[in-house]
Amino acid sequence: MSQAARRSFALSFYTLVSRILGVFRDHFMAVSFGTGTVASAFSVAYRLPNMFRNLLAEGTLSQSFMPLYSDAEKDGVVAARKMSGAVLSFLFVILLSFVVIVFTFSPFALPILVGGTAEYSGLVIELTYILFFLIVTASLSSIYMAISNVKNRFFVPSLSPIILNLSYLTVFLGIFPFVEWELLTKVRVLCFAIVGGGIIQLVVQAWYVSKNGEGPIFSWNYKHPAISKIFKLMLPAAVGGGFYQLGLLVDIFLANYVQNTNPGLGAVVSLDYAQRLVQLPTGIIGVALATTTLPALLSSLKQNKHSEVPKEMLGVLGFAGFLTAPAALGIGILAGPILDSIYYGGRWDHLATETTILPLVFYSVAVPFYSMNKVLISTYYAFQDTKTPLRVQAFTFVLNLTLNFSLIFFLKHSAIALSSAVSTVVTWTLLSGYLKKHEVAFPWEGFISKIAKLILPLLAMAAFLFFYKEIIHPWALGFLSEKGLSYANSSRISLCAAILPGMAIFFLISLLLGIEEIRLIAGKIFRKK
Repeated sequence: MSQAARRSFALSFYTLVSRILGVFRDHFMAVSFGTGTVASAFSVAYRLPNMFRNLLAEGTLSQSFMPLYSDAEKDGVVAARKMSGAVLSFLFVILLSFVVIVFTFSPFALPILVGGTAEYSGLVIELTYILFFLIVTASLSSIYMAISNVKNRFFVPSLSPIILNLSYLTVFLGIFPFVEWELLTKVRVLCFAIVGGGIIQLVVQAWYVSKNGEGPIFSWNYKHPAISKIFKLMLPAAVGGGFYQLGLLVDIFLANYVQNTNPGLGAVVSLDYAQRLVQLPTGIIGVALATTTLPALLSSLKQNKHSEVPKEMLGVLGFAGFLTAPAALGIGILAGPILDSIYYGGRWDHLATETTILPLVFYSVAVPFYSMNKVLISTYYAFQDTKTPLRVQAFTFVLNLTLNFSLIFFLKHSAIALSSAVSTVVTWTLLSGYLKKHEVAFPWEGFISKIAKLILPLLAMAAFLFFYKEIIHPWALGFLSEKGLSYANSSRISLCAAILPGMAIFFLISLLLGIEEIRLIAGKIFRKK
């Protein structure tokens, strides 16, 4: 098992804590705001800065910065600190300028994008004004996190999403139960709390880096070589990632179109919550693997050990497949019970669940591929190649648009999820094939062997989950309701009764087959080397 895969196991645990908090956050969001106008406005307003945050903070910026910081370290700690300080200073000015541009054009662009009533578009603009500051705090935090990651320190960087989720929960548990505000007031307070969480994120990451003697030495040295290099690396990567983010922007437009032409459907929020659920396994596994892969690959390349790259890739890709494939299968089969268990109650009803099931099933198909794509893109970045992912993402962007406009009249908002899933699979196929340009062969033989070993455990788990959903789940809901439990609590108990044996079946069969990944997990649990 590669070192990156071993480190990612620990990082996955930290990310798991964040995602569990995220599930609680989403539950309170659903029961507090439902799928109505206020919830849709918040979803759109939050997604806009989140798109740029994903483009910069969680991808292009940090992964372009890390190889350059690693090179700067060759000239000593002071040189690396000056380099990071110059980048942070320049980035801060650029981000503030970007915020001003967005604020200037939002009143004209957003009403066209979201449509609907003047009241609805006005609320989207107002919430965007508050939430867009997240792009500043998240992007600056990503530089500090990248510095820690280069040093193979992952714990404190993994606290960032936990802090943001706690800012949500503080409002939901510490404020809302004690006040009787209208929805508009609640959503405004929530937005300010989220921005506050972003500020705390930045302070924590900056403190940790400075504590380790790696604090940036700030200077307005816009001629520093690293600035031109990082933006040279970022430009094609940003354009490539921009295609994906532009695709999300089109998704927002189409979802609003579906919602405006189908009143009461709640298309915007349904897609948003379906995406959030599939981000649970992709965030825990995909982000963790990509984060730990890049430093490992950089180390191998720095020592001219190109032959180690396929081995590292096989380790992390095998680990990604082992954990995300059963997650994707479970989400697809148990989509309805999962939605009811997490969201049902308050302003979230059976119609909201039914509206969200099909998009969730479609999104679940792409879970393993989305996670592996993060690893593959990290591999290209290790070679300082950002142009190949750009070309691939440009192609899949066109494919996504074509599928969206072809299917939306038949599948409505579910077409958006299906198009996204297909595009993600195609992206994985192309990225895998183009690795040969760096004289690194994708480890097909080992990868296919790993996937083949998973077929039996997956089939056994799927058979059990399907039987449980069709036969036992309806009976369990009826039995538990007769005992006086609410529908939501009955769904949660029944879901646990399905997931725990399903996981046990998958892991036990994997253990009997001697699959390498389950041995790593068992070794961590029982503290064996």
